[in-house]
Amino acid sequence: MWSPTRSLELLVLAATVAPAELIRVTTAFGPAAKAGADRIRAARRGLVGVPAAYLVVTAAALAVAADGGFLPDALSGRPPAVLWLPAAAVAGAALVGAEFAVGAVPRLAAGAGLPRLAVHRAGGAAGGGYAVSVLATAAAEELLYRGLWIGVLHERLHLPAGVAVAAAAVAYAVGHLFFGGLAVAQKTLSGAVFGLLMVVSGSLAVPLVAHLAQNGTVLALAVRQERERRPRARTAAGRGAAG
Repeated sequence: MWSPTRSLELLVLAATVAPAELIRVTTAFGPAAKAGADRIRAARRGLVGVPAAYLVVTAAALAVAADGGFLPDALSGRPPAVLWLPAAAVAGAALVGAEFAVGAVPRLAAGAGLPRLAVHRAGGAAGGGYAVSVLATAAAEELLYRGLWIGVLHERLHLPAGVAVAAAAVAYAVGHLFFGGLAVAQKTLSGAVFGLLMVVSGSLAVPLVAHLAQNGTVLALAVRQERERRPRARTAAGRGAAG
């Protein structure tokens, strides 16, 4: 039987901070860790490993919360008012530009000029597998960081909603250390917006729609980026052959 203290809730939350880092741990040894390791295999690990890590950690955390009797009401799936859904989709798409603005700050501060809008992808080509990967990860992240984190901190531990949103946003952002330090700052912003959407709307469906819209916009940009890259690559290859 679980202890009636709050130590279990905090332990579960602490164990869910950075699921994607499990990939670093599992690939820290062996051929994948060697310099010059196959980049295609590395991309595939990101494509499959990141959503798998999030889904496994989320499922385990929710199972422990359910068994321990502290599954938050935030995970009940209450339907939001209809107008919240298109508003969430617009907010999610707008967050792509907001994250780009955050990423541009260091370059502008260094006098390097405004960077070109580009999508960082560690999962290879922007095909169907990439789409499934980013959308599955988004769903797991919302269940974990908005549903479980904010629910436990606000409903169970009675922290103010703003504090719960901020803590969940930071935890969500730290989970993106796998993609670099700048991603942490960008995802702190997005995580705060997703959390506010849930608290204000009263439904986990709203930040989920926003997150899916954000990732869908990134996916569309990635497909466009891929199409633009291929002709340039063929032109460069042709020039190399001619030389």
